[in-house]
Amino acid sequence: MARGIGILLVTFGHSIPLKDAYPAIYNFIYSFHMPMFFFLSGFFATKLLEINSINDWLKNLSRSTLRLVIPYFVISFSYGLIKYYIPHMVKRPFLWEDFLYVLTIYPLSNPALFLWFIYLIIIMRIFTPIISKTNRWLLFLFFIIFQFFPVSYDLFAVGWLLNYFIYYFIGTQISQFKDRFIVLMGNRWLINLYLTAFVAAYISTFYIECQFLKFITAILGSFFVISLCFSYSNFLPKRILDTFGFYSLQIYLLQYFFIFPLAHLFQLFNIANIPTIIATFSFGMICPLAISIYIFPKSRLLSLLFGGIAQLSSIKKQ
Repeated sequence: MARGIGILLVTFGHSIPLKDAYPAIYNFIYSFHMPMFFFLSGFFATKLLEINSINDWLKNLSRSTLRLVIPYFVISFSYGLIKYYIPHMVKRPFLWEDFLYVLTIYPLSNPALFLWFIYLIIIMRIFTPIISKTNRWLLFLFFIIFQFFPVSYDLFAVGWLLNYFIYYFIGTQISQFKDRFIVLMGNRWLINLYLTAFVAAYISTFYIECQFLKFITAILGSFFVISLCFSYSNFLPKRILDTFGFYSLQIYLLQYFFIFPLAHLFQLFNIANIPTIIATFSFGMICPLAISIYIFPKSRLLSLLFGGIAQLSSIKKQ
């Protein structure tokens, strides 16, 4: 369910014009929702931690990571076409001669900028088998340093990678104590503590300029949402959230194909901000979900190219 809530927050954060019209809401969502996705990605990467040989690494990693690499390039190419042939609808110009260079070396200039998350996850998954072979406290110390001293370096998105890798790493470590973590997250007394501490930390970021405080805020916010899912699962729409979580990758990959055109259409007719946000959020969730459920199962090619689904059977496991 946490991934379901996460993709709802991601899509709402991507809704247009939320960032410009309601920056307070936008900043609140972005204080923890992407770190939570990195944490969950690490938490569910247990099979990669068990890789012990080069052959296993090539076999397991290539199979699971290819499902991210293919849509990363295909969707980037699609956005490149859109930005090249309809330049008046986009904010950032695009040059074809820079295409491969940008996608592989400077991903923060990708025509589909939102795919930075996929790029970082691919890199993190490549290095995941090394995590279990290295002293966890040395790795934690290495990653935590960059929460005190953030790096601004766009080559291979190194600055962003060092900023977010700590959440992925924590997820991989906690996954080794999964049962105890689930029990802890199901404690209803602790959820109030997470919420109180999260709100206090978030408010503090307005008065104290400290990158480490933002890290604490992100961790507390992530733990609050995860704890909410375990503590009050009976009061939440579990089936709906599980469905959103199951298709979270596909929703993330496809949503801007619907958000951008709809936002542009609403802008042409001078429709107010709130209806535009509601519409772009709704279409950004519903349309990718419908494609994932009704179209991808009928086309192996489309599901692989745009959905990151290597086998149709993986759609039907739900």
